[in-house]
Amino acid sequence: MDPPARPPRTIDFDIDRYLRNSRKVDLSGVEWEAIPDHPLADGDVMCLHYMMDIETHTVIYLRDLLATRAARDPYVTAFLSCWVYEELWHGEAFSDFLRLYGVEVPAEPRIPDGSAPMPTRPRRTARLRERMGVGHQLFLIPSMLGSLVLRDFVALHMTWGAINELTTLTAYHQLMRRCPHPVLHQMLRKIIQDERRHFAFYRAQAKARLTDNRRAAKVVRRALQAFWTPVGAGVKNDEEVDALALYLFGDSPVGRDAIREIDAYHRRPARPGRPDAARGRPRPGAAASPDEAGLRPAARGDPARQGRGGASVELEARLAGVHPSGRSQGSGCG
Repeated sequence: MDPPARPPRTIDFDIDRYLRNSRKVDLSGVEWEAIPDHPLADGDVMCLHYMMDIETHTVIYLRDLLATRAARDPYVTAFLSCWVYEELWHGEAFSDFLRLYGVEVPAEPRIPDGSAPMPTRPRRTARLRERMGVGHQLFLIPSMLGSLVLRDFVALHMTWGAINELTTLTAYHQLMRRCPHPVLHQMLRKIIQDERRHFAFYRAQAKARLTDNRRAAKVVRRALQAFWTPVGAGVKNDEEVDALALYLFGDSPVGRDAIREIDAYHRRPARPGRPDAARGRPRPGAAASPDEAGLRPAARGDPARQGRGGASVELEARLAGVHPSGRSQGSGCG
């Protein structure tokens, strides 16, 4: 006798609306000409380079995903098509900000009107990918093998994506907390609006695929425990990842509360069928504006809260007693 069919998933995300409204990030109202009028700390510049490089690298993540069973889901692929386009323009926004501040390493040529040709910083991007070596091409293999072996691979990817988008949102808010540059705040608020939607999609997909699915929840929890690393790890070296984390999260209790909130999102194991089992009160300082970040307390019962103790707990231990001076640490970026 065949097992009873699983009821259809309910995805709490309006993909039709998202697709129809997806576009290049709207930076109207950003006072670009005022960027040089306000100072940036070395740590701020380091963070902006890191964020620019990782946003620009998104297309490589997409390459790996399209070789997996995620490519079979038309809703997922439709979202990813817009997601990678929007992330490209986030990277260009960071690039423009740094250039107007006077930082461009290496220097890029100009077209006759004085602007930088698109895409900007091609030599930097090429150098970053070359630095990753042969592993850059081999990253595709684990994704393909995981997809072949795991029936619930898409649930894992959606949960992983939700955690990464939450981490990105939190990092942007922490940079706003650390850096008082008013134009940077204008730009980041615009980018955060896009990242909120990205997080909402991944979170809704993860919740739908994990609810009432004990097997998927178990697979996702174990995979996160074994393999999850902070956003940008692998593209950036360990010193660069640590420098960013220490600068954004290691300077105050507010920053440490923020990283613990990320950790809590995927350390508490979900109980399929009980989407509210992991709900908890938000800690102060988890984001500059929890509502703006798409992190209302009601959303914290998401079954995407899968176990991960390793990387973030290790990072939290490194943060203990660290008080950055406000200058960039480690090797930095660019």
